[in-house]
Amino acid sequence: MEEPRAVGGQRRRLRVPVRERALRVEDLIVIDGHRTRREVLAERLQAGGYRLWQTAHFLLAERDQEPRRLLVHFFAPRELDADLGACFLNELRPAGWLAGPDDLGRLFAGVIGSSDPHDPARAWRRYGENTLQRYRSLLQADHAAHSQTSPCPDSPITIFASLYRRVRLLLQQEPAGATGRLLDAGCSFGFLPLLLAEACPGLKEIVGLDLRPDAFLIAQQLAAERGWRQIRFVQADLCRAEQIIALGQFDTVVALHVLEHFDPEEGEQVLSHLLMVARRRLIIAVPYEEQPEPVYGHRQTFSPTALDELGRRCLKRWGQYQGRYWCEECAGGLLVIERDHDGV
Repeated sequence: MEEPRAVGGQRRRLRVPVRERALRVEDLIVIDGHRTRREVLAERLQAGGYRLWQTAHFLLAERDQEPRRLLVHFFAPRELDADLGACFLNELRPAGWLAGPDDLGRLFAGVIGSSDPHDPARAWRRYGENTLQRYRSLLQADHAAHSQTSPCPDSPITIFASLYRRVRLLLQQEPAGATGRLLDAGCSFGFLPLLLAEACPGLKEIVGLDLRPDAFLIAQQLAAERGWRQIRFVQADLCRAEQIIALGQFDTVVALHVLEHFDPEEGEQVLSHLLMVARRRLIIAVPYEEQPEPVYGHRQTFSPTALDELGRRCLKRWGQYQGRYWCEECAGGLLVIERDHDGV
């Protein structure tokens, strides 16, 4: 494998062993092909007996003997961010290489890790910083720039930036909401707490909660380095009432694209637990899908009608005369339930 380098104003090619760019994730070997000649690499793989498929960002190779499957990606280091998921979905699922969330996790681990196989932590750090910078750029842009260039269609970063922007505005519109405690339920990688620490410095505490502590590890490190002591990340199960109640009351509770990951019965339990700890406001966002997306682990769907009914049920649990709710179009559906001050 060859990598072009600029030396003395001229370009020469230095041979870089595949093993220096490769990472095995279970039965899949992922190779970083950035700055390599795709056609030369394809010839070498075909000479090794591999059947090849090519997409915009990937070279897929498969044969009957070990190693059976190789995936070569051509992302530059700066392109390794949360939009990878859409590229996987659009390019690898049609080839049969992506069926569910386990496959998605392996692909993320392989593509990100192969960019620095000897130091995966550094590779994931780069992923976190790249994604955070993309969010910052989108949130600072005006409405006309919201569709900032992305290497993949259906950009998850653009979708979630729209949600983060709306949450930020809701907080800033009410002084009490921007100075109290906030819970990001199902925070995943923890980017929203970081962004809110910058946008709403008056928040007393921002708690990011997720079932998997490895998901928010990078955000935890970034918060500590920036001295944002108001940010705290915790591992907890949204289906366990005692774990959620133990966190105390929050002025605002946010659950963005979370409920669709539970079946309807579990989703009602999660909703009940979130209402228990939401002192003033609950903000819920869901995608509108005809069928649950199995790659992302979705287990139920929502429509505008279903989301409106969800708001009615939430308000009823709080008390008929204690608040209000409304639904918006925002990267799917956004539901805001607010409790009156005198209803607290």
